[in-house]
Amino acid sequence: MAQFKSRFQVPLIPSVLVAAASAWLAMGSAGIYCDRLPSMTVCATLAAFSIALAFRQMPRAAGKLDKWLLVTAIVVAGATLFADARFVLKYRGLCSQLQEQIQQIDRPSK
Repeated sequence: MAQFKSRFQVPLIPSVLVAAASAWLAMGSAGIYCDRLPSMTVCATLAAFSIALAFRQMPRAAGKLDKWLLVTAIVVAGATLFADARFVLKYRGLCSQLQEQIQQIDRPSK
C-alpha cells in the first residue's frame, strides 16, 4: 500500500467539508431562501481557498498518490465553487426583486 504524507490531505479535508456544507445549504432549501445567499458565497470563497491551498502544495507532491489527492481536492472544490456561484447568481436577481417589492410596500404612499 502506498504511503502518503498527511500534509497532502490538508486541502482534501476542507474541500470535502465545504462541499458537504454547500450541498446541505442548497438541498436543504425547499423554497427560495434569500438568507442563504451569503452562506453560499462564504462556501464558494472557502472552496476557492481550498483550491489555492492544493495548487500551492502541488510542486511538493512527489508520488502519484499525493498528486491524485491534490487533484481530487481541486476537482471537489472546483465543483463546489461552480455550484455555489451558479446558485447565488440564479437567485440573486429574484431575491433583490423581492426585497425591492417589500420596500415599496413598506413605504407610505403620498
